[in-house]
Amino acid sequence: MNTRRRSVGGALAALLLALGAEALAAEAVLPYTVQPHDTLIGLGRDVLISPQAWPEVARLNRLPNPNLIRTGQVLQMPLRLLRSAQAPARLDAIEGSVRLAGREARAGDTVLPGQALDVAANSSAVLILADGSRLQLAPLSQGELSESQRYLLRASQPDDEGLFAGTMRLLRGTLEVLATKLQRAKPLEVTTPTAVIGVRGTEYRVRHEDQRSVAEVLEGRVQADVGASSVLLDAGFGSALQPGLTAAPVALPPAPDLSSVPTLFERPVLRFKVPGNDPLRVQVAADAGFSRILRDERFAAGAEARLTGLPDGDWYLRVRRSNEQGLEGRNAQLKVQLRARPEPPAAVAPVHRGKLSVGEVALNWAENTDAARYRIELSRDPAFATGVQRLDGLSGARTTLTLSEPGTVHWRLASLRADGSAGPWGDAQQFELRALPTPPSLALDGNALTLAWSGRPEDKQQVQLAREADFATRVAEAELSEPRWQLAKPEQPGTYYFRYRTVEPDGFTTPWSSTQKIELPRDWRGAWGLLLPLLFAL
Repeated sequence: MNTRRRSVGGALAALLLALGAEALAAEAVLPYTVQPHDTLIGLGRDVLISPQAWPEVARLNRLPNPNLIRTGQVLQMPLRLLRSAQAPARLDAIEGSVRLAGREARAGDTVLPGQALDVAANSSAVLILADGSRLQLAPLSQGELSESQRYLLRASQPDDEGLFAGTMRLLRGTLEVLATKLQRAKPLEVTTPTAVIGVRGTEYRVRHEDQRSVAEVLEGRVQADVGASSVLLDAGFGSALQPGLTAAPVALPPAPDLSSVPTLFERPVLRFKVPGNDPLRVQVAADAGFSRILRDERFAAGAEARLTGLPDGDWYLRVRRSNEQGLEGRNAQLKVQLRARPEPPAAVAPVHRGKLSVGEVALNWAENTDAARYRIELSRDPAFATGVQRLDGLSGARTTLTLSEPGTVHWRLASLRADGSAGPWGDAQQFELRALPTPPSLALDGNALTLAWSGRPEDKQQVQLAREADFATRVAEAELSEPRWQLAKPEQPGTYYFRYRTVEPDGFTTPWSSTQKIELPRDWRGAWGLLLPLLFAL
């Protein structure tokens, strides 16, 4: 009978020990090394949540004799039984509008478990956990600090020296994690409505949008749990995390090539294209560490990236590709300068590629209300590298200058601040200067009057001959295919006025030439036949 009791008791003890081992494997624990003079009852009083918790520790560790633990022995302590202290997080950086627990947040604010962070558009927030890990919420993201505790394994241990355990819940948007390489009470976790992502590495991203979560690992290793299934993701891999779908590692897209993106922008809109046929995510921050993100935009495959609303200054671009599964790849980063203000005034006249005659040329522009004065450069060189004429400190919206050489003239405008510093040059304009019409030559040959002047064979010529200098009444006029006009000599002698102008093949018509005064003498040859007999008669 005693033998049977011992047998049943031994079986029961074995069963209890097996159940304890199974329960221990299913929950988070911390190893505790037994110190001299330690007892389970003493540990229950000093480090456990209750003096009555020690029997469960004994059961879970399968101790045959709870009254006997030896120095150096390692006990597995469930976290739920350990005394802990709250370890608040801190908002390290804020850009734009961020709300903490329903109120406007400020950098330096303490964040407690259960408090939510809501990040507006064109805004961002960086949260520093008690273990030094850095969590960044991108624009239009919402998260909640679910757990932030330190677990204590010694009675005399200060609250800030225990092993840390933290969990961040991402409800919407993108969370980027840079975890410290420290021992923790349990892996740092990010949870979403569909998945649990535990850190075994140091740098990764979690995103939850449209009831779908993704994890993307940049360094180390991450375990993602979706329901009863899990996937291990090494650096350079990511996975979509949706209930009912098997999560599998997928290689992340490589960093895009930003070598074609300019580093200086002189217009308020940052415009650039990145080679490749993948959708892009582009972020703009005020710092190289991207603690202060001001813009977070997505662009379709092959589309031009256009970012607006940024003030002049130095900015940092971060660009990454997306693949067919919606996973975002490795980052490419570039420092750029925006120097767009005060904006250059718009050129009004001469119109671009317009044609003028040499002489006085009026330049007109639209005034910029942010400018104190203006600057103009003119050059025959489209690159403005040589032969540049600069006009500085111009006021108003017009200036006149004399240009005597025909040919193409390039000109551009810039706005000046009150202190004399200049904004960027506007787009160069150009106009064509044509030589003035040359004075014609005149020939009288019998009853023909011939006028000739220089001209190009492809141009048409318009001519007028009048008795008055204002050409109100014209004796003759014509359109010619050459710079030469032959007409019958007018019957009436006296003063005549002539002018011409050129019509070029593209329709450009030059101004009228200067007016030429022509004196046509009386023809006395017929009168000599009557006068000679009279002279001989005398």
